[in-house]
Amino acid sequence: MDRLPISQPLNLSQRRSFLASAWRSAFGRNAKERVAWLIAFLIVGAFYFWIIGIGAVSERFAWNSGLDKYYGLPGPTVAKGSYAVNGYYDLLARGFANGKLFLPVEPQPELLALPNPWDIRASEPYRLLDTVLYNRHYYLYHGVVPVLLLFSPWYLLTTHDLPENFAAFLLCLAGYFFLSILFLRILPFLSSSVSIALLTLCLLALGLGQSAPFLLHRAKLYEIAIAGAFCFLSAGFYFLFLWMTASRGRSLWAGLSGLSFGLAIGCRPHVGIGAACAFVLLVLLPDPGTSFLRRFIRRDVLAFALPLTACCLGLAAYNYARFGNPIEFGTSYQLEATRLHVSMANVLPGLYYLLLSPPDFVPEFPFLRLALRQPFDSLATALPAGYFLEPTGGVLSLGPVAWIAILTPFFLRRFGGRRGIFAFVSMMLVFAIACSMLIAVTGFASQRYEVDFAPFLVFVACVISCELLGYLRKWTHMLATAALIGLLLYTVGANLALAVQGPYDQFVQSSPHLYVQIARWFSPVERFRPVENPPMRIQASFDFPSPCNLEGVPLISAGEFGSLYLLAAQCTSQGIRLISGTSYRSPDWLAVDVDYSPGMNLVGLQFAPQSRAMTVSWNGKVVLQHRLRFLITASSQIHFGWDPTLGNQARFPRRIAVFQQELSLPQ
Repeated sequence: MDRLPISQPLNLSQRRSFLASAWRSAFGRNAKERVAWLIAFLIVGAFYFWIIGIGAVSERFAWNSGLDKYYGLPGPTVAKGSYAVNGYYDLLARGFANGKLFLPVEPQPELLALPNPWDIRASEPYRLLDTVLYNRHYYLYHGVVPVLLLFSPWYLLTTHDLPENFAAFLLCLAGYFFLSILFLRILPFLSSSVSIALLTLCLLALGLGQSAPFLLHRAKLYEIAIAGAFCFLSAGFYFLFLWMTASRGRSLWAGLSGLSFGLAIGCRPHVGIGAACAFVLLVLLPDPGTSFLRRFIRRDVLAFALPLTACCLGLAAYNYARFGNPIEFGTSYQLEATRLHVSMANVLPGLYYLLLSPPDFVPEFPFLRLALRQPFDSLATALPAGYFLEPTGGVLSLGPVAWIAILTPFFLRRFGGRRGIFAFVSMMLVFAIACSMLIAVTGFASQRYEVDFAPFLVFVACVISCELLGYLRKWTHMLATAALIGLLLYTVGANLALAVQGPYDQFVQSSPHLYVQIARWFSPVERFRPVENPPMRIQASFDFPSPCNLEGVPLISAGEFGSLYLLAAQCTSQGIRLISGTSYRSPDWLAVDVDYSPGMNLVGLQFAPQSRAMTVSWNGKVVLQHRLRFLITASSQIHFGWDPTLGNQARFPRRIAVFQQELSLPQ
């Protein structure tokens, strides 16, 4: 593997024979490996399909997009200000079909009349969220490749819009396809064979033990661009490996690799780091005796570079046609409060959130949740100004098997005569590390961004793990195999738990009954088992100070995040305002002002399943009735003076006395 032959041209019959051989060998060396791959692929594909719709089953692959009604299309129309990112890629496809590079909706006159339409506060009532305003038109700064390859062709062929979540599903599944068959291709170069059970588990981890399932829970504009980058990066690495291991037709594989990396850049420009890493490997890996100049003018190097360069030039031309600047993607004209703030001060908190930040472990299904916390759990505010943070769990915390990837540099001698394989795996590790650092420096932390590098970190970890097992003997091999299986199972389980919740815990909100049914399968202990609309009676006294200076303190909470019910209190000049509210992302709030006496005040809650009415009493008097869509909670999720959503640690600061807590469970 140290010496790789320079590409030789093939005639047509040789190419057909070689492609057929490559296709047959892509799916394992024997029937058992092919069956293992097929089982893993069907499981991953089925879960990807299921997770797409659990947030809103009616929206799974909804072929009637409703964009005409929503935007008043067809024809010239003015887009009302909106916080809903609705069908932007389909709108851009319509624009392309009509020879335009902007969205076929016009900004509101009020927005255009502002002295500075990009002023975040002034434009808020009128802007279209996550769009770019330039030259009196709306543009997108998100990658254009999914529109060119999927949305525009579909619209031109059918005059219908392509469901955005279907595009994300296709791209994620294709990304997993290339990554999984790459794993099968690399196995014969390892020092020992891998058991079918472990092979299947590794294949499942490549698809389910990373953030792609989380991404698909709510697939819209952002997620499609990320899924596209995952797809084409996986394809780029796969074709690069074929180039590296093939004896003939290497220019073909190099060209397909360069094209794939170029398309990935058209989805997410920063993943161009992958193309740079691949190019370095392509140039340096062949015979060390080759002259430096000859390395750059080889047929396969040119085959890689030409489509990659063509994609980059096409992207630059697209930017120039829109903004008059080949390197302007539109972020300078973004109508959004969250903008890039590239700074070295972002690196440490960014790496903490992307790599290390642990989830919150809870005894209720799905047993772990993302949290919002300061970097390294610091008690002081440590985030730079303008930092954009969503609930994020670190790759190494959610997938501890990825820690094994860090051992790669120590395996140089172990790979011996297989230096090419070591170089390839190391190149993927360098890409994953560099990509995570580049995301960290931008001042953005989000769980969905981890799809840019997490799958490849897990891939490297699986390869190194299988190589390590070949080095061990007898009982150490057994212990290491058991440990690896444990890490893989936790990695898959943790990421599946987060996928069920998604970014906004929409599953429990859209299908509460199904959520409770699934939760029962995994909740053998009654106290921790979520229940749907249980009769509930609660009474507790809370010590209020004089004068009252408390602001938005929780009194009683039930459920968590998407299933949350919360009764909170806020001091006013007239007394105390009780606030009854539900669900972090689908809020339904009612408030009432009550008198209070300094000291202990009795608060009561009573939920009636038939009417789904939550009755709130204050010092024995009914003051509020709040009809809920549903109440889902376990006995262990009833908290006094604390709302644990997103890892919140703030509590009611004074004395609490609980007198009654009854939650009737169904027979």
